[in-house]
Amino acid sequence: MPSPHERELDVAGFVAAFRQRIAVACPGRLALATRYALALTPPKWTLEWYLPQWLSHRFGLDAELTRELTLSNLLGLVAVRLEDDLRDGEMPVSDVAGAEQLAVAAFDEALAVYRARFDPGSPFWGFLERSMATWRAGADGSDAPTRGAPIKIAAFACCLLADRKADWPRLNRCLDRTMSALVAYDQFCDWEEDLAAGRWNAFVAAVSPGPQGLAERDRNRAAVLTAMLTGDVIDEHFRRIAAEAGDAATRASELGLGSLRAYLVRWAASSAAQGADVARHYRSVADRATQLMFGAARGGTG
Repeated sequence: MPSPHERELDVAGFVAAFRQRIAVACPGRLALATRYALALTPPKWTLEWYLPQWLSHRFGLDAELTRELTLSNLLGLVAVRLEDDLRDGEMPVSDVAGAEQLAVAAFDEALAVYRARFDPGSPFWGFLERSMATWRAGADGSDAPTRGAPIKIAAFACCLLADRKADWPRLNRCLDRTMSALVAYDQFCDWEEDLAAGRWNAFVAAVSPGPQGLAERDRNRAAVLTAMLTGDVIDEHFRRIAAEAGDAATRASELGLGSLRAYLVRWAASSAAQGADVARHYRSVADRATQLMFGAARGGTG
């Protein structure tokens, strides 16, 4: 969410602009593109949508450039999510060929704003290549550097366009901490889905080290459920999330990025409340199970 002094982004307007670009670049895949774009809107994808605006506001970039960077982020986000689903085998067979074509076209359109502003010798292009290589090298996107690599492209571009390259190392560390918090949260939310699909999950690994293939699915699920019912793994996991988000918020404040800091503070409070609710639920389930078991045992011996 934006800070109070900023207007909400016109998400519907950006989706319409996205559709116009895809209608020209890849007209036969407009329905698939629209489906993905509508699924990738805030609040879940707040950072991807709002980061260009927050950085542009801080660095004094003009409104038209900010709009183009935001549209570029949407095009790029659709491209990487398509590639994710293709890589994970989650794309219907009938859509595979179209999705491959659309991913290439959307990413090419995402680069239009940068082609217009950076010459071939700009450090931007090397950074772009390294970022996408980092992302594509990640088998599952479950670590912060892999997941955060595409997000950093617009951030690095903003530093170059505003002649603030010296700020990049600190902004890079801030985004690393931000993505560490977001990825840790996602890993907790997705652990059952990941187990069912045989995907590696960091939260599962912290509780049950070892392989996480389909053959180990039932064993790992039992281990995680037991740990959540009998221990403090949920509280510990969300404390780590809060620590990462708090460090990121501090770094954002030091950079003068008040909107990013405000988002992180709000998000950390919301995720902490959710974590506390989940922990209470599992403690309640464990308490009821204990009462039933020991109550039944006492009743049987009376």
